[in-house]
Amino acid sequence: MYKFIIILFTFCFLCTCASEPMVKRRGFEAKPCLDCHKKTLSDFQKKYIHSPMEKKDCEACHLRHGKIAVLTLKERDEKKLCFLCHKELVTEIEKMPFLHTAIKQSKCLPCHYPHSSDNKALQRNVGNEQCFICHKQDTFNRPTLHKPVLEGCPTCHSAHGSNYKNNLIKAELDICQSCHNISSNDFRKAHRQYPVEKGRCTECHTPHSSTNDKLLRESVHTPLKEGMCSSCHKPITDPKPLEPVAQGSKLCYSCHIKEEKNFKQTHRHRPVDEGKCLECHNPHATDYPGATFRDKIALCTHCHEKKSDIMKQSKMHAPIKDKGCTSCHNPHASENLYYLEVSEKKICFTCHDKTDKETKEKYLHQPFVKLECKKCHDSHGSNNPALLKFSMATLCYSCHKKEEKNFFKTYIHTPVNERKCISCHKPHSSSYRTLLNNPPEQICMSCHGSMLNELTEDKKHKPFREKSCRICHDPHASDYVASTVRTMPELCHDCHKTVQNNIKEKEYIHLPVEEGKCTSCHSPHGTMITNLLFNNPKELCLSCHERIVTTTVRKGHITMEIGDCISCHIPHSSDLKKLLNAKDPALCITCHSTDKDTMSKAHIKPLAKINRCLSCHVPHVTERPGLLKQMKHSPFAKGDCSYCHE
Repeated sequence: MYKFIIILFTFCFLCTCASEPMVKRRGFEAKPCLDCHKKTLSDFQKKYIHSPMEKKDCEACHLRHGKIAVLTLKERDEKKLCFLCHKELVTEIEKMPFLHTAIKQSKCLPCHYPHSSDNKALQRNVGNEQCFICHKQDTFNRPTLHKPVLEGCPTCHSAHGSNYKNNLIKAELDICQSCHNISSNDFRKAHRQYPVEKGRCTECHTPHSSTNDKLLRESVHTPLKEGMCSSCHKPITDPKPLEPVAQGSKLCYSCHIKEEKNFKQTHRHRPVDEGKCLECHNPHATDYPGATFRDKIALCTHCHEKKSDIMKQSKMHAPIKDKGCTSCHNPHASENLYYLEVSEKKICFTCHDKTDKETKEKYLHQPFVKLECKKCHDSHGSNNPALLKFSMATLCYSCHKKEEKNFFKTYIHTPVNERKCISCHKPHSSSYRTLLNNPPEQICMSCHGSMLNELTEDKKHKPFREKSCRICHDPHASDYVASTVRTMPELCHDCHKTVQNNIKEKEYIHLPVEEGKCTSCHSPHGTMITNLLFNNPKELCLSCHERIVTTTVRKGHITMEIGDCISCHIPHSSDLKKLLNAKDPALCITCHSTDKDTMSKAHIKPLAKINRCLSCHVPHVTERPGLLKQMKHSPFAKGDCSYCHE
């Protein structure tokens, strides 16, 4: 530990205290950044080069060894980094109540290159194209263009910030008067002699472009369009000519008589009820239909702030996206709750006519019966498919709480585990119980159909053949292997009673049977082999009983060679050891019952009088002829039985 401290101290001394010649001599001389960052050399070919870059003073902005992961900048905040040098801009901006959005977000790089540029002030683009990096061009491309737009945005706007709204370089009226003589006869005549200079020019005119020749905004109130200013305002001879002839909705209803009658309904929008038409509408002109102050969505979310979240959702309800909130809601008044155009329980069906047909199905989901669409769906927008309020499973389990607990088991069906309820169930209605999306006998086959096609009908287990999967399996979850409804032996013994009874009565039980592992030998669905075995008896038995093959020279018992293990053994249970189906020698005599010359000679006495075959013979395989054991008794080895026997 002490050695490490001494080495570290020495290193620090060399780096900080040693003389420059010593540092160079010891190999600590700083290597120029551009030796590695060769791509940056191309920045020196541009017309305008950032001062630190021109001096090759990379460390004015970057740290040599790094501090912040991104570009090893001295400051993560772009504005703070730039203001280290551009201090005069700091002083200027601090006095401004209105700032360019990029500056508010502490971002200089959307407009300026950090190293060099062919444009003055290291700008990324020239003229209006610089602004169009962020600002959509729609409102600048209409047929009639305002002259300052052609001259460039800085004609009216300040690049960084301003003392005036919309970053104007001067007050709105002052900017307009710099080109338009408001005292001229033409100007007065065009405005019906009203002192419009006391108002705001942009209340009627667009500052950028328009589809009409007077640069009026796109949606113009009829009196303004027809030059009938006096229909709303007091005469020009009045001391206050710009004041309206009536207050609030009284002025509007003097023309909109029919609308006033229509608005007298059970549910009235608050501004309508309070007679505040101007909360939503501009009395002169706007760029939005119906002379509204804002677009089809922002107009509503300006007051209904909670609904502004729909703009953040990945999926917005199509009608809102196309027509705005008024596609479902009447903005003024309605006989329906929430000012809906149609009753709450019918509104969805005005577009979703196919869903309306689902109400005629035999089995209906409970919320769907009551037409409570909003119980599952968000009518405005969502981050989930089908505008669901929550993810599919979370939504289903919000009601099916008991089922959620029951499904939390050792073995879970894949769709349940992946929380995909609609893999099997329909969300609204169905022709089948439990809202299945297919008939019960087909529901499993929609995924597991290939299993059914692998076998002929006669080789399939009966429940599998009849597609009665639920006799054995739980469709959701289980504590048993393969999601069975009960333990394997219980399940099998429901049908195979004889096997069950034999197990209880017999002394010796085959180990897989004793352990309840029926599927160790049998397929639960079907195989091409008799008794649903996974393999031929010989291979199947040897997969566990491989020890009976004790030699590579397989001079085997004939029944074993043909794979007929069950000619001697009972596969499930027996009263005899080794699961034999008869005692020795009765078992052997079933095949070896004829006293042939060779047999009589080899055994001296008739086969019927032999008490035990396995005293001399191996039942499965051996290297010796006649399946004889490896015996050492000399007379027997020489075939001299008479030496001991009479």
